[in-house]
Amino acid sequence: MSTTATVDVASADATAKQKGDYTLVIAHLVFAPNESQKTIPVLISDDSYVEGNESATLLLQNPSNGTLGAANAATLQILDNNPETPGNPIDISRTFAGQHYHDFLYRQSDSSGEDFWTNQIEQCGADAQCRQVRRVSVSSSFFLSIEFKETGFLVIRAHKAAFGNGKGTPRYLNFLRDQREIGAGVIVGEPNWQARLAANKQQYLEDFATRSEFTSQASFASGVGAGTFVDALFRNTGATPTSAERSDAIAAYGSGDTAGRVAALKSVIESGSVFNQLFNDSFVLMEYFGYLRRNPDDAPDNNFTGYDFWLAKLNSFSQPGDDMRDDLQAQHRAEHAEMIRAFIESFEYRERFGGAAGGNQLAPPDAGGLTQFLQPMVRWTIFGG
Repeated sequence: MSTTATVDVASADATAKQKGDYTLVIAHLVFAPNESQKTIPVLISDDSYVEGNESATLLLQNPSNGTLGAANAATLQILDNNPETPGNPIDISRTFAGQHYHDFLYRQSDSSGEDFWTNQIEQCGADAQCRQVRRVSVSSSFFLSIEFKETGFLVIRAHKAAFGNGKGTPRYLNFLRDQREIGAGVIVGEPNWQARLAANKQQYLEDFATRSEFTSQASFASGVGAGTFVDALFRNTGATPTSAERSDAIAAYGSGDTAGRVAALKSVIESGSVFNQLFNDSFVLMEYFGYLRRNPDDAPDNNFTGYDFWLAKLNSFSQPGDDMRDDLQAQHRAEHAEMIRAFIESFEYRERFGGAAGGNQLAPPDAGGLTQFLQPMVRWTIFGG
């Protein structure tokens, strides 16, 4: 294959469901010239339901500049563990920590990270109130982590800069697809993670800035002036840039070629003004994407009433001059709103993994038990023309 090619990967529920049995698989894969193979991880969750073996379907779709090989679909089979975990597995600290890697970072946990977050809760021993507080703190730390801010939160900012800060922007499936693209292979703390992340961000923004849904807008069409391009991005987010932020983005735009458009987009979505403007909206959106694995207006809500409630509450704890790039300020805002506790103790969240009864009742400390996260790997090959 002598040219860049792309293909979409998606999973379809069958007896296995993406909310509780596995993490939805959706990805936009970009194949560089002479690259013909990608590996897609499938993340499996633990639950306490007696279901027997279950399955889902994995599909390759929408190839560009290439042709799919014969193996363009595969069946994912999930074997039911026996015996089932007693109670609700999400009350087990290690399961709780490991599931957050799936739900917020879209990857398998690394052992050192999983150990660290598990121990943050287990230091409480049998103190139920302490465990409740620590679970909230651990959960909020994933949204505030470098890895999420540079992958998931960056994806949300890109979509809102391109398409406006609507309540439904981006949609759940689009978010997961793009987060997977930018976060592939990135584990903060491992050797060369910064270089891998930088390369992924560059590739993602190049892909994003050339998508037809972006370039078909008048403000982002080929040949528009730097000021028009940059001002539209800031305006879509609702942020008022500083003069330096606007000047930096216009300078990055240069002649308006692909490299310049990508640089300008990157400059805008990484500016402090946009980061702070979109923090609350993105935090609330991720409560639905991460914990409930759906759009805010999907069933059972079917409207944005819940989203509006939590955004208003989070906004009520926001003060002029707050800088959400300061992790301590961001942590305090999230804790004051008590939103995370409400979500992780909700019936809808707990029902993903087992009996939701027990609400605020947290399980006793782990007895050294490890939840096994299976990670089957599916390989496809694309043949290009």
